[in-house]
Amino acid sequence: MKKILSILLLIFSLSLVAQQDDQIIALQDFSILSPVQSSITSARGWSMQDNGKWAYSDNKIPYTDSHNNSTRLPAVEVLGLDNFTEINLRKIMIDDKQYNVLIKKYKDGEYEFNYLAKGWKSYYSLDFYVFKSEKLFELLPDEVPFNTSYLVDLECYYAGSIKNYEKTVVASRNLRLTNYATGAISSFPSSKNGNYIDMIIRTIQDLKLGRIVNDGSLIFAVYPIKADEKEVVRFKLIKSYRNDNLIKLQTSPDNWTRLFDDFFYEVPFSTYKRFIENSREYFVPVESAPSAYTTYYNWGVLRYQIGDYLGATEAFKSALKENPDSDDFMLYAYLGNSLSKSGYYFDAVDYYDRAIELKPTQVMDYSNWIKNYFNRGVAKYYLDRPKDACEDWKKSYDLGYGSASEYLNDFCGRGFN
Repeated sequence: MKKILSILLLIFSLSLVAQQDDQIIALQDFSILSPVQSSITSARGWSMQDNGKWAYSDNKIPYTDSHNNSTRLPAVEVLGLDNFTEINLRKIMIDDKQYNVLIKKYKDGEYEFNYLAKGWKSYYSLDFYVFKSEKLFELLPDEVPFNTSYLVDLECYYAGSIKNYEKTVVASRNLRLTNYATGAISSFPSSKNGNYIDMIIRTIQDLKLGRIVNDGSLIFAVYPIKADEKEVVRFKLIKSYRNDNLIKLQTSPDNWTRLFDDFFYEVPFSTYKRFIENSREYFVPVESAPSAYTTYYNWGVLRYQIGDYLGATEAFKSALKENPDSDDFMLYAYLGNSLSKSGYYFDAVDYYDRAIELKPTQVMDYSNWIKNYFNRGVAKYYLDRPKDACEDWKKSYDLGYGSASEYLNDFCGRGFN
């Protein structure tokens, strides 16, 4: 059985500058959560034991008395002081402002009979933190202060948790079915992705409407270390409250000196750097714009990033109205992609045609330009033009886009191999 054909997104390295102008652009806030931009899936957790020795575990911080405690039940011991299966970053627009959502997934569980410590049920939960995207630049400064710890208060727009997110049901607000881990909830269909994403978006919408309040935040502690040729980063995620006095106390330099003396996670510096940079690349500064064209263009990029393809199309078309003679192939490529992802394949082909006509003169733009052949082929395939689609995929492959070979093999047969 053939796999489902997916449309490949054009991924561009962005260095765009824009400024929101209410008289120029008035796009709605669609509250769409982007795909994962970056993630950490592996880290070593360290904790200082009561005997003065360090203990470690993968993706888990062991209890500080793990070597001499025999009273803790195995199910609880497995969870450790802290653990995670994945820490990822996504993006969302709130009131036309750029925010990121840090999601930490972890192993969790509970006893059916807590007092008797009987009937342990394991499941996965997550914590999520919504914060302004500018904070990414504090998490990874241009000049990294090696061998010095620092703290970043994310000043979260919202901080929340979802217990047993694979089984949690998104239901009517009048039915209080969310956040239950056991009982009748287990009879509902489970979802590994859709439900918790919907819940995060709904929470943000409820906060905007004043239905709920936020009193939580997160302090991200970072300790980059360079010794000889080895570079690592130790980090801690410290849950906090939006209380000025508490934040001042927690972020006081007096508390930094011993912050990493008891426990922490550790990853190679390259892993941490990639985690922040891969998400930061999607940040579009909105400080100054030389023209209405640039404003519309950059807002189109923002909408495209979070998956609001109709909003992106609106913005890109507005940019084109401001500059009908634009020779930027990326504008037409983005329009083609936005329309194709929205199901308007016929119109998408026209914009891909224009993008292909505008062959760039800069070598660094070439790899993005040849993807227009591939993406036009996808649109043609959905227009029931398989021969034309295969010709485009073959052209993109011949020009150096190796990923097209998979589509040629699966959909085109020997004549195109």
